[in-house]
Amino acid sequence: MTTRTEWGLVALLMLIMLFKGVLWSLAFPLWQGPDEDDHYAVIQFIGEMGRLPDEADVFLPDEVALSRALADVGRIPYAPEQRQAFSQTPIGPNETAFTELPVSSRTSFELQAVGKLMHATPLYYVLAAGVYRWSADGDLIYRAQVQRLLAVLVGLPLVIVAYLTARHLFPTNPAMRLTIPILVAFHPMITEITAVVSVDGLLILCYSLLIYLTLRILADGFTWRMGVAVGVTFTVGFLTKPTLNGYAPVIGLLLLYDWWRGRDRRSTIIFSTLLMASIILLPAAWWMQRSYRLNHGDLFYFNPVVEGHRIVTNPYYDYPLLTHAIHYHHSVWGGIFTTWWAHFGWLDTALPPWVYFVLRGLTFLALAGLGYRFYLIWRDNYLNERHWPWVFMTLAMLLPIFLLQYYDLSFWRSYGMGRGLQGRYWLGTVIPMLIFLVVGLLSWLPSRWHMAAHHSLRLGMVLLNFVSLLGYIVPRYYL
Repeated sequence: MTTRTEWGLVALLMLIMLFKGVLWSLAFPLWQGPDEDDHYAVIQFIGEMGRLPDEADVFLPDEVALSRALADVGRIPYAPEQRQAFSQTPIGPNETAFTELPVSSRTSFELQAVGKLMHATPLYYVLAAGVYRWSADGDLIYRAQVQRLLAVLVGLPLVIVAYLTARHLFPTNPAMRLTIPILVAFHPMITEITAVVSVDGLLILCYSLLIYLTLRILADGFTWRMGVAVGVTFTVGFLTKPTLNGYAPVIGLLLLYDWWRGRDRRSTIIFSTLLMASIILLPAAWWMQRSYRLNHGDLFYFNPVVEGHRIVTNPYYDYPLLTHAIHYHHSVWGGIFTTWWAHFGWLDTALPPWVYFVLRGLTFLALAGLGYRFYLIWRDNYLNERHWPWVFMTLAMLLPIFLLQYYDLSFWRSYGMGRGLQGRYWLGTVIPMLIFLVVGLLSWLPSRWHMAAHHSLRLGMVLLNFVSLLGYIVPRYYL
């Protein structure tokens, strides 16, 4: 296929992703996305008040607080016999009441329902507030659905980043260049998190773009254009959600490596690094001083225990390092693996256990295949510079897990409870993860079977997406 044909297929895939995202956003009842009501509340506050929340602004708008009660936002453990309030009719029995909430409740805070994201990093909320102003004449369901559509649109460029990454790594393999974008576009958790009101879609996009820029720098060196690209991407991601900080060590290691190999380009590397830093530091400093003031001394984000969002009972402080590491990594392979793939709403709508068993089996096969490929490379002593992209992608995938392990342990020792990790926090690495999955699985097959394997993986992910929607999400809420 020509490059023009591939871009045409990517554009078609984006249209399909848009249609699919709208279907998913319509299927989720109001506020059933993770923290959706809290995300929306900040957008509405900025849109209505015309300013960022300040130190005293800690409550949800009364309209959101009332609608949360009407929408029955509760974490009910999933079981076939359990249904939430909106399950017996095509729309929720209370959803007509949303249109009757007084306009004044958009800017009143008399109910004093605490909003846990009011002091979170504001960039996405500010951008979304502009869209909110455009839809401000509509009722609550309309305004929330417009915000969900915005989330779908923000998620669409992820397909382009997936294609660019695959094209960079596999310039002579058109099958891989189409398989990876398809797997990303139909990944169930990517679909869900970009179909509800959330900042996570923009964070995932920025993280994925940084990984792609890393690969480009490894190939072409660090230039001022790359300095600008990395600086802008990192700043947007940081001001969306500071968990992007976990990629900073990878960037630092990359610059050191480029300095070491580029003896004749060191002046360019220094200039580009200073340019990148100048783009990042001023917005970062602005947020850090603001966060320090709003979030009781925390430089990056609010602390849910200090803010009172998590009430600690029977605290356990003395968690030994090794014991915590064992328990933490067991949770990575258990709960985080599950919620990375497909575990919807308030993480209470799961797929059948056999689905996760199959996914774990495929992951084991892929890991074994990757191990065998690495053994062959090591045995034949041809590990060289062209393998560095895979090393850096591995770092990009694993580093967040180890950093969050330290963060979780610090929470245990300070507050008697862990911060925890959900799979959606790890979705910034979805592109390299799926690349490694496909490469590992193909390692077991002769070349003549590779195209059949590509077709099977593509079809499998599409089926997993629509079975998740029609077989589990829709019945969960409506049947």
